[in-house]
Amino acid sequence: MDGTHSLAGIRDIEAIRFCLDEDEVARIVVDPHGLLLWRSRAAAILLHGDCPLVDRAGKLGGVDRRTQQFLNERLDEAFAGEEICQFIETDQGRRFLLRMRPVDEDGERAVVITLKDFEAPVHIPRLERLFGLSAMEARILQLIIEGASAERIADSKAISILTVRTHIKHIHSKMDVRSKEEILAVIVKIFA
Repeated sequence: MDGTHSLAGIRDIEAIRFCLDEDEVARIVVDPHGLLLWRSRAAAILLHGDCPLVDRAGKLGGVDRRTQQFLNERLDEAFAGEEICQFIETDQGRRFLLRMRPVDEDGERAVVITLKDFEAPVHIPRLERLFGLSAMEARILQLIIEGASAERIADSKAISILTVRTHIKHIHSKMDVRSKEEILAVIVKIFA
């Protein structure tokens, strides 16, 4: 079940490609009962680590009752046809992005779940290539993604707040966005 087994009859080629394109991305496919049909190797590792979701003997579950209820509600929405993109936090304050995409082909329904650990470092060279950023802009973008304010970035990089704001303006221009929220939305689409 860890990235090498079949997808239990799901024939949606786009969904299969979505699942298999990068094994380092934590992706999971579940049926309407929450049974794990497939998971990437990264998902298998994440589900057994410090993650709000867990593998309960082949069934996807939440680490506690609150998380289980959240998961059940989101799965119901996804199986109703909605795409879900929402943050989920552990009790220790670790943030994860949970993205759910429904798949339905010939009556066979499943949900593809992508789980992105926002504490994990972003691949800076990839950011540079994707958006044409300088090395410093990519490092600042990484800090923005991690939730740092402009003031905190200035302190951590030992540069002035005006320099940070100039870099942020360049990032906005190169990514064609206008706010931190739009930056996160673009990053979510690409990395999750």
